[in-house]
This record gives sequence, C-alpha cells and structure tokens, in this order.
Amino acid sequence: MNSKELIAKEFDVLIDNVKTSLDNVKRFAIGEAWKILQVATASLIQTIEKFGSDLEGPEKKTIAMELLSGFYDKIFSAVDIPVVPNILEPIIHKSVKAFLMVLISATIDALVTTFRETGIFLKKKLDENPYSKEVVKVSYVP
Repeated sequence: MNSKELIAKEFDVLIDNVKTSLDNVKRFAIGEAWKILQVATASLIQTIEKFGSDLEGPEKKTIAMELLSGFYDKIFSAVDIPVVPNILEPIIHKSVKAFLMVLISATIDALVTTFRETGIFLKKKLDENPYSKEVVKVSYVP
C-alpha cells in the first residue's frame, strides 16, 4: 500500500466517525460545517505528515484538497437546506462547497505553518511549508 492509499484509508476512518456522530443531523449552519471542516483539515494534515513523508509539499496539498472535497461530499451534500426547493439544493451545495474549498486551501497553508512554528511538525532545514511551493521565513528563538 503506498502512502496516498494509507492516508486515504486513515481519513476514511475519520469520515466514518463523523458520519456516525452526525447520524441524526439534517441541517447545518454554515458556521457549523466550517468548524467540522477545520477539525477534519487539521486531522488530515497530521495524518498526511505522519504517513506521507515520501511526498513533496504540493503533492501533499493536492491529496489534502481531494480528500477534503470528498469529505464535504460525503458529510454535507445530503443535508437538507431549509426553504430551498429540493431541485435547487445541488446548485446551492455546489456554491457553498466551492466557497469553503477556497477557505480550506488557505487553512491548510496556515495550519502547516502553525504546526511547524509550534513544534507539532519538525522543521525542515529550509523552513519550508510542505503544502506550498513558497519558502516560509520563520524566525525561531528558543
């Protein structure tokens, strides 16, 4: 099993746990969906860092975005949006998902930087953000 498959398998466990905990929930406020996505993002980043040591930064971010897009589809697409006719719900879901995925992309970059600066992830020699092509300048005073 390669690292991408291992990461996906680990993330599927999280998806199953979230589905179970939200079994009876039929409506989400956008704020609640965002909170759940943030927790899933942080968990996924740690999983990728743990099992994807052979992957480059941009590849890690691509994997994260793909898995989080699937997470959104599995968790939030079946949610009923009050006052919106059923025929229009897929359009609304698509727009909300597009908006949240833009935010998730920025969140990934911010979390990786934060995890590095706080010592959750070990720093690389160049202090690179592994999810971006850009070099992040980090001043560290022990």
